[in-house]
Amino acid sequence: MRDTVRHWQRRWAQAWELEALGQEQREALARDIGVPTEMLSALVARGPDAAAELPRLMGALSLDTDEIRKIHAALMRDMSLTCSSCTAAVRCREDLDAGNAAARFGEYCPNAEVLRELKGEVRAVRP
Repeated sequence: MRDTVRHWQRRWAQAWELEALGQEQREALARDIGVPTEMLSALVARGPDAAAELPRLMGALSLDTDEIRKIHAALMRDMSLTCSSCTAAVRCREDLDAGNAAARFGEYCPNAEVLRELKGEVRAVRP
């Protein structure tokens, strides 16, 4: 129970900090991280671990997140944003924990098509 309260307090403080910023500061922050200003509140509400499943899923698909980030930085940012707002995060986590994600992610993952393309790109480079 204590952890839940701390977690809630942390999220509340983060939301308050964002709201305390002026419009120009919010716009600068959004520009710095490459997202629309109106998306900041949603990202803060979801918390810093909102896209934690993406690197795990990429690992399950034998995709090197660091290497792909070097080559496709904007694509990785876009996939992270998509992941952070995904409504299937619980199912994804369950599949990752059970070792089923590589076989099932296509059923629910909004990044599935891009991940398949990246997998094909990797196969083309590594025969």
